[in-house]
Amino acid sequence: MTESDDECLVLHPDVVFRAVGDEGVVVDQRRPEVMVVNHLALRVLQLIRETGSRAAVLATLESEYPVEPTIIAADMDRFLADLRGRGLI
Repeated sequence: MTESDDECLVLHPDVVFRAVGDEGVVVDQRRPEVMVVNHLALRVLQLIRETGSRAAVLATLESEYPVEPTIIAADMDRFLADLRGRGLI
């Protein structure tokens, strides 16, 4: 367990997202920019809205995807860092 495991995750209120086929579209309503994400990133966004907890998001992903947990955690943390960099969480 790392110190970020208990991290609270909250999407900025101006962030909206939705599924479009096998991908997702994320819109930051404060800016004229759209981010296209894969199905795993879309699931992370859904879980952030549902749980608000990094640990809960990670636990759910580990139960849903047959991938090594360290790979899931690393991919998720890269995506979270990107969201933070864009001011979306």
